[in-house]
Amino acid sequence: MRIFGVIAFLLLISPAAAADGNTGSWHAGIARLTVNDDMPFDILVWYPTQADEVPWQAGPFTMPASRDAPFPQGTFPIVLLSHGGGLGGGTPLLLRELAASLARQGFVVVAPFHGRSGLRARVGQIKNALSTALANPRIGSHLDPTRVGMLGYSLGTTVTLELAGAIPNADHLVTYCAAHPEDAMSCAHAPDGQNGSAARPNISSGTAHLSPGPALKAIALLDPFAVLFQRPELVSVTIPVLIFRPDRSELPAEANASALAESLPNTPEFHVIAGGHFVFTDVCPVSPRATSPDVCSDPPGVDRQTIHQAVNGQLAAFFRAHL
Repeated sequence: MRIFGVIAFLLLISPAAAADGNTGSWHAGIARLTVNDDMPFDILVWYPTQADEVPWQAGPFTMPASRDAPFPQGTFPIVLLSHGGGLGGGTPLLLRELAASLARQGFVVVAPFHGRSGLRARVGQIKNALSTALANPRIGSHLDPTRVGMLGYSLGTTVTLELAGAIPNADHLVTYCAAHPEDAMSCAHAPDGQNGSAARPNISSGTAHLSPGPALKAIALLDPFAVLFQRPELVSVTIPVLIFRPDRSELPAEANASALAESLPNTPEFHVIAGGHFVFTDVCPVSPRATSPDVCSDPPGVDRQTIHQAVNGQLAAFFRAHL
């Protein structure tokens, strides 16, 4: 196995090491915009502000950012965010603390609500979300389109890799799932499910790509769903890559995170953390815990909040270094 740029380790760390490094003077602001596409969808934009941070409720979720707070002077680097979701659709609200943390570090985070769309549609949504944010009269002048990175979680990592130049191989997914019917997370929960059999019409496979996307300078991947990509499909992904892999994830490492790290043309930064696939999502409010135990529960000994503090700090440092 190739040696990674940073040796994998478990984030079983002291509180001092877990500090997220928020030494700046920013608070988190948030705005919600609508993208007028063929099928309109909303996006959330988290951004730095000097206004006091006033949390508010969105259903069961506490939003750790002030609504429509004023922007400070200047322009800021952009981090596009593609959430996971699989068959359930997902929502960026499950990553709200992460997005707010990046805003406090001086980044603007642009995240669409993907809904129940497949991979092909999600790639287009990211492009249209960025275009909408840049064109917004209140927000666009504060964004630096020359400094764009992207962060993906689960299925969102597949979106991120494609926008970074990777070419999804739907045929490989079908072949893999036929040989590994036990891998439910990679197959039954993959784009549009059905053990990969529905992949071809919903994944832009081969050389067929949509219009060019943003010129990404760096990407970060949280428990990547990467079975769609083999070494030949990754040759164009030459920008810096940061990968986090939970040690008890239901996504098999040998078909996803580890295989991806071995196949990228340049050695990525690779970390193994404690927890399962959903350890990256925010600590659940009381009401969803009973209805979503898989998302809300962690293995014994896993402190999700402490892990988030460490991961958030490393993400901010990574993007600060490369954007």
